[in-house]
Amino acid sequence: MNRRQLMTGLVSLKLASSLSLPAIAQSKLKPIRMLLNTGASGPQAWFFLAQDRGYFADEGIDISFAPGYGAYTAAPRLMNEEFDIGYGDINSLIEVSATRPHKAPVGVFALFNASPSTIAVPANGPIKSPKDLEGKTLVGHPSDVALRTFGAFCKVNGIDQSKVKVGNFGSGFRTQLQTMLATNNVDGVFGYVSTISSAMSRDDDDQNHLLRHLSFAEHAPDLYGSTIMATRKMLSADPDSIAGIVRAVNRGIHDAITDPEAAIDAVMRRAKFSSRTSQMLRFTTTIEIEMGHKEGKRIGIGAVDEMRLQRSIELIASTNKLPRVPSQSEIFTDRFLPSLNERVRHLAG
Repeated sequence: MNRRQLMTGLVSLKLASSLSLPAIAQSKLKPIRMLLNTGASGPQAWFFLAQDRGYFADEGIDISFAPGYGAYTAAPRLMNEEFDIGYGDINSLIEVSATRPHKAPVGVFALFNASPSTIAVPANGPIKSPKDLEGKTLVGHPSDVALRTFGAFCKVNGIDQSKVKVGNFGSGFRTQLQTMLATNNVDGVFGYVSTISSAMSRDDDDQNHLLRHLSFAEHAPDLYGSTIMATRKMLSADPDSIAGIVRAVNRGIHDAITDPEAAIDAVMRRAKFSSRTSQMLRFTTTIEIEMGHKEGKRIGIGAVDEMRLQRSIELIASTNKLPRVPSQSEIFTDRFLPSLNERVRHLAG
């Protein structure tokens, strides 16, 4: 072999090695399937940013995200479908734990330390407080978190739930809200503050000033919102991966809050035809409301207050007529949380 052939061979070997390294590294990553609450949107930005920046890979994890059918459906789907981990509403988790305690997933990182839910009513209408809902008609999607936890809202605020008519709607939020504003058939719409705000916001036509929110964060403050939850199989067979996922998401939250534009870039790469303005509004509203409970300063994003969670469990069990009251340890474990000084603690006003 002459010098030229030798050099060519060495270059080829080096190139082949450099090209194969990512494939080899990728093959060593553990595949994890994560069920989201919905399709890609602003309130999930930290997941996507963490993935794009390699934080899951740093933990030896090749994560794939599956779009969900709503936050309230995540917990039951984790029990019945082939997912390792999920993201959804903790109140639904309370429901499934009350009926199938040995099968139900367990919360491991509570992102929403306040309920995201609201009842949107006309700003110029007669409904100014929760008690004013008596005698009125409200509508929402059947699996909407606000609708499913309305009984708790009523109990906390002294509302006679039998005096409130509740119906379902099948159209999009903006259409339903505009119908409410234009007619006398509907008095309020269940939803998330962030989702409704986004639906009513357009670059040239923002109609949020036409609405008043009876937010659950204000009027039912014991309720929590969405949490990362792990299956029982994952908890017993692969706790190290759960800890790695939590660490990666925690890094993603820090980055997303520090650089919101990068966070929304990550969302838009997965939701190319959505409105960037609307996704940013959903992102910022989520941070301000769903992640803005005052306890965040004390225990940080990801953790729960045990006494508060137990009160919320008892409230949901009572108003949703569950067969038993789960303990807070059945609903959430703090064993995977980053240390307190690693958690975000500055979002509360």
